[in-house]
Amino acid sequence: MSMSVPNTASQGDDEGLGEAIASINVTPLVDVMLVLLIIFMVTAPLMLSQVPVTLPKAALQEMGKPRDPLIVSFDLNGNYYIDTGGGHVDQMTIDQLPARLHEIAQAEPDNLVYIRADKGAVFDKVRDLLKIAAQAGFYKVSLMSQAQP
Repeated sequence: MSMSVPNTASQGDDEGLGEAIASINVTPLVDVMLVLLIIFMVTAPLMLSQVPVTLPKAALQEMGKPRDPLIVSFDLNGNYYIDTGGGHVDQMTIDQLPARLHEIAQAEPDNLVYIRADKGAVFDKVRDLLKIAAQAGFYKVSLMSQAQP
């Protein structure tokens, strides 16, 4: 019994030798990328510099109580009120208001000011009150409203 092996290449031709392979094997590339990803995930938290610092201890009483905000209110009758905290409320007119706000701003320039206006008030009065507070020297001014149920 004899077997014959088919001759795929012709005897004088070198066509089958030296041909370029047109496909790329990406498996080794993916393996290398996964290894690098794992290395960076493990070492990234270690790269954060943490300076060993012993922080001082402080009691809450030492920090002091925060200041009460200044509340400026007005009603539909044209009455203006300044609540400086502690239950003390001063009633005044629009002409007295700028001088009083300026006096308070000189004593506490970084104090927070809340403006309370009646819901039926004209917006022009609210705008004027915001302008007076800004001219007095307050730069933290907010409008107060009631939360809806």
